[in-house]
Amino acid sequence: MPTYSPRMKLCATCERWGGARKLDPTRTFVTTASSGTKGECLGGAHNRQQVQALATCAAFGKWPALRK
Repeated sequence: MPTYSPRMKLCATCERWGGARKLDPTRTFVTTASSGTKGECLGGAHNRQQVQALATCAAFGKWPALRK
């Protein structure tokens, strides 16, 4: 399972990504089943497209679950 830091501006850590992901118990990191996990972009630059967890765009917004 790949792990992503909230400092990484990737789809896996973005509020607009609809893919399957989980927070670790400390709400510090995000994990996905694989780096190729795909999810629907919900309003970013790839709107309504299936994008991988490692994708990026200029419309990044940190997933609120990661905010402290």
